[in-house]
Amino acid sequence: MHTIKTPTFLFRLRSAVIGFAAAGLFYACLPSTCLAQRTTSDRPRGPIMEKIDLEEGAKRMASFRAQRLEGDFCFKFQLEQKPRRGKTVRYDGVMYGSWNERGPVSRFQLFPEQIGKEAPIGLSAIEMIVQNGVAPEVWVRRHASERFTLIADEALFEPIFEGVLYTPFDLQMPFIFWEDYVYEGPSRVLSRIGQRFLMQPPEGSLAAQNGVTAVRIALDDAYYALLQVEVLGADGHERSRFTVESLKKVQGQYIVKEIKLKNLFSKDATSFNVKAASVGLIFDAAVFDPRGNADAPVISAALFDTL
Repeated sequence: MHTIKTPTFLFRLRSAVIGFAAAGLFYACLPSTCLAQRTTSDRPRGPIMEKIDLEEGAKRMASFRAQRLEGDFCFKFQLEQKPRRGKTVRYDGVMYGSWNERGPVSRFQLFPEQIGKEAPIGLSAIEMIVQNGVAPEVWVRRHASERFTLIADEALFEPIFEGVLYTPFDLQMPFIFWEDYVYEGPSRVLSRIGQRFLMQPPEGSLAAQNGVTAVRIALDDAYYALLQVEVLGADGHERSRFTVESLKKVQGQYIVKEIKLKNLFSKDATSFNVKAASVGLIFDAAVFDPRGNADAPVISAALFDTL
């Protein structure tokens, strides 16, 4: 397994990153079917930390990977950069989410001007289309008049814009589908019990080449939703951690309200807060096609719940 540390990766570790928080919304939200089915077995489970066997672990991993909301959705969110030293800085964004034959797919509008400051003239939203799944990809365009272009190789580890230093690679969350993983047992994540799995990158993968030796994920013991992600560096020490802080029921479905990401190297933190949500929508597939030039959907304010 390669453990090369590149300057880009080290720079990224020194800053708070929120990519896992955004993409994690797909895998941390609870569809209504999960509320009725607590486990793959019929026996009741109490609030105790109990190890599961390998067969049960494989079932839970498969269920987790297939997790999705009912219908498409749109979240209006706010990013809060919370440096260890300095003032909190906030940015706005919009996330459109859907699913296709390759897995979860999303489109982001990110506004690079800080909330509370006058927006520079002519500055438009940066847009990204993120295809998650077994073969994840990310495309970006920095102006509505441009076409989407594929982000590849080392560019996947570069910040999208100055001020919020998360990367396209973070949004891809490829570790969810890594085939090599080890079940580590239960642990407590805030008030929940999570079953931990240590996901190991394929040899020669971009993650391995950029110093990621493993990613530990914790799945909710009752609903298999994503509770926490811990990224381990070449020395085996934890580099960053994101944790689902709260959930909220919106229009009959549970969604993530807040996720906190902490960089264990810099001690900086970033919160991803959903401010308004609309679920059960239907988007045209063209919205998530980087080869086309479809505009982001316009959704009536009446369809949103303010959180």
